[in-house]
Amino acid sequence: MRQACFGKKEEGKETDMDTGREMRIYEESRKWIYGTVIMEDGICLIENEEGDLFLFESLKSPAVFVKLDGDWVKAELFDQFAVTEKHGNIALTGGEALRYLKTVKQAFLDFLNDLDDGQFYAFLDQLNSLGFSVFDCVYAYNGLSFLTDAECAKGVSFYQFSTDVKQCALQHHYERNGERKDRFEWTASDGTRIVTISAYKPPT
Repeated sequence: MRQACFGKKEEGKETDMDTGREMRIYEESRKWIYGTVIMEDGICLIENEEGDLFLFESLKSPAVFVKLDGDWVKAELFDQFAVTEKHGNIALTGGEALRYLKTVKQAFLDFLNDLDDGQFYAFLDQLNSLGFSVFDCVYAYNGLSFLTDAECAKGVSFYQFSTDVKQCALQHHYERNGERKDRFEWTASDGTRIVTISAYKPPT
């Protein structure tokens, strides 16, 4: 079992997701879901790579791309057409290939938002070193989300990551009582175990 330490929180540093953090997240692997446009009786449906069918209106993604002339072009889907940045309006007849960004589970995103910059980038590096991406999070229980007093708390949050060939469980033990303490216990299905620790006292 390896043990490592995250960097300290910078004084006065905000924990909200900023552009730099968001860009780092979308550099992660396995961020795309691929699908195909299906037209049935004039209704635009999307069939994803898992074979699931759903109405285009239910597609909740920060970015959708349609493949045109071999290139992925950002688009906004409507009933029977798409508005693209480079090609204007194009008719959807069915069979068009598309890809869209996965969304990050909200409880996990809240957890990432709570990390300071040093923790945030170290956490993603650790996750990647184990062979996982932010988008591999399939289960998230963030105990901090349920606290009425986040400045005085102690508990554990649980996260599960999954790929086709590997699993990883993460326990986040936290204490918030004058001093901020975080302990991350990683256990991967290949037998790897890692503990990462962070502790600092916020400025008064």
